[in-house]
Amino acid sequence: MKLSQTNGPILHFYDGDLHSSLVHLKNAGFKYVDISFWSRYLSGSPYFKTDNEIIAEEYKRELETLELIPVQSHEPFGNSLGNDGGRFYFRKTPLAIDLAGKIGIPSITLHAGIEVPAMSMSREEYMSKNAEIFRKLIPYAEKYGTRLLIENIAWKNDGIHLATADDLNEMLDRIDHPLFGVCWDTGHANLCNLDQYEEIKKLGSRLEGLHVHDNYGGKRTPGCDLHLFPYWGNINFDAVISALIEIDYKGTFNFEVDSPIRRVEPIPFVKNGEEQKKLDMMSPELRQKMEIFLYEIGKQMLETYNCFEE
Repeated sequence: MKLSQTNGPILHFYDGDLHSSLVHLKNAGFKYVDISFWSRYLSGSPYFKTDNEIIAEEYKRELETLELIPVQSHEPFGNSLGNDGGRFYFRKTPLAIDLAGKIGIPSITLHAGIEVPAMSMSREEYMSKNAEIFRKLIPYAEKYGTRLLIENIAWKNDGIHLATADDLNEMLDRIDHPLFGVCWDTGHANLCNLDQYEEIKKLGSRLEGLHVHDNYGGKRTPGCDLHLFPYWGNINFDAVISALIEIDYKGTFNFEVDSPIRRVEPIPFVKNGEEQKKLDMMSPELRQKMEIFLYEIGKQMLETYNCFEE
C-alpha cells in the first residue's frame, strides 16, 4: 500500500498557502497526498472567488513541480439536510467535485447529510433523502470520471447515520451508480465501537479510500473525534490492516491526522486575566518534525505487514 496524508491541517501553519502545505508533506517523506477542500482549512473558499480553471492550474503546477501525486480529496463542509435546505452544501460541493476533476484527483470524499433536529426522520426517509442528494452530484462527477466516496459517520443512532458497512452498502445499492464507493474513517468507526475487521471485510471492493487516525473510542470519550496519530488512542490497527490485505484494497493508506493532541488552532494561554501570545500555537518547524514522525509511523505499520509501497 502507498502512504499518504491530507494537507488540510497543515494549511493552518502557513496561513492557507497551498505551496507551503505541499512542501511540508514532501519534506516529511510523503509522495502521495490527499487534497483537502474542507472549509475549516480554506477560509473564504477561494474557488468561490476565482474560476476553477485558474485554481486547478495552480494545484496542477504545484503538484507537478513538487512531484507529488494526489490520490484523493475531501469536499467542503456543509450539511445537505441542514436548516438552510442544503443551499450552502450545494453551492460548495459541486464546485469542489469539478475542481477535483480538473486537477486530476481520482476521488473526492463526501459526507451524508445530518437531519436537523437530530433523529427527526425515519430511517427510510433519511436513507432515501441522502440517496437523492448524492444522485444530484453524479453529473459533476461524470464529466471527469471522478469517484464519489461516501464516508462513514462518527455517530451511530439506530443505524440511521451511515456509520456501518451495512448502511454504506445499502446506500450504494440505492444510488446504483458505478462512480460511487466508500471512504472508511477509522476514527469514526472507533467512536461507534465497531469491529473494524468485520466492517472492512463487508465493504470489500467497494472500499476505495481511507481516513486513518486514532482516538479513544466512544465508550471512553463519546463524540471526541480527535484525529490523533496512530498508537495515541486505542484503535486496533492490526484488525484494520489485516482486513485491508484480505480484501485486496487498492487505495492508499491515507492519514487524516491533525496532531497527537488535536491542537491545530491557537488556544490562548491566560495569565492574570490577560492573554499570552508567545505559545498560542506550535511553529511550522515543530509541526514539520511531527509530520516526519507520522510518515515513519505509517511506513513501519505497513512494513510490519509486508505491504508498504514506495
